[in-house]
Amino acid sequence: MDILQTKDNLVSEISKCEAVKGIAQTGDINAKLVPGQSDIDLFVLCTNVPVQEERKRIYSMFSDQYTECTLNVCSGGMWGYGDILLIGGVEIMPMYFTIDEMELYLKEVLQGKHLRMIGGFYPTGRLSSVETINILYEEGSTWTDLKELVKRSPSELFEKLYQHHITRVLNDEDLGRVILRKEVLFYHQVLESSLDHLLQALFALNHTYFPSRKRMEEYIHGFENKPINCYGRLLKIIEMATSSETMEESVNDLKELTREIQNAEFIIKQG
Repeated sequence: MDILQTKDNLVSEISKCEAVKGIAQTGDINAKLVPGQSDIDLFVLCTNVPVQEERKRIYSMFSDQYTECTLNVCSGGMWGYGDILLIGGVEIMPMYFTIDEMELYLKEVLQGKHLRMIGGFYPTGRLSSVETINILYEEGSTWTDLKELVKRSPSELFEKLYQHHITRVLNDEDLGRVILRKEVLFYHQVLESSLDHLLQALFALNHTYFPSRKRMEEYIHGFENKPINCYGRLLKIIEMATSSETMEESVNDLKELTREIQNAEFIIKQG
């Protein structure tokens, strides 16, 4: 089964729906597809989201090309109204949003109204996805306009993100308990939060939308504003966090790395 051809057939059928004005694919459009491991996310922009029966009718047009079809995997919110079709062992997920709600949310994130991660979802991750999204179909400039919107990244947003996250990296009370108690699993919980805030502060420092934890090494190596050997030191902090004998050193290194990122921000402002 030619998965890409079937995906193209799916996009073609969805685009015929009168309410649909744009379809785009996130991620690397040329990535190798591995059955059971890969997936394809399609963002579908509409004037109004087609109801379940309409979407079911669209998929039935080529029902011989997929083995499973699950409707309403998500029903509104961050991931829109989503369905999953299993094609050659690869999940293809069309996610439907109205144009108005997508534009409104992007503008709110750009204005710094959504700074925190929500249930594993990073608001800046949506900006990152739209910035690099691959347009498969659009009526007029539906997707093109949104891509241009997020590319005009305001420095005020990154300043808000930086200040929000850098001040939350070090929880002195919890880190003090880590050193006192030397409980590895407790430190794991504290460190997870610290690293999440530290990474988001580092991305904001480099005026880059934080997408997720994926491809961190590639991103960090490409940053201009960062401490020396930043990625390697992050790995060392994690490695030393696995033993009660090296936990205090891990905490101290975390504090030092945070201090250097703060100093880098100061140098940028003064420079």
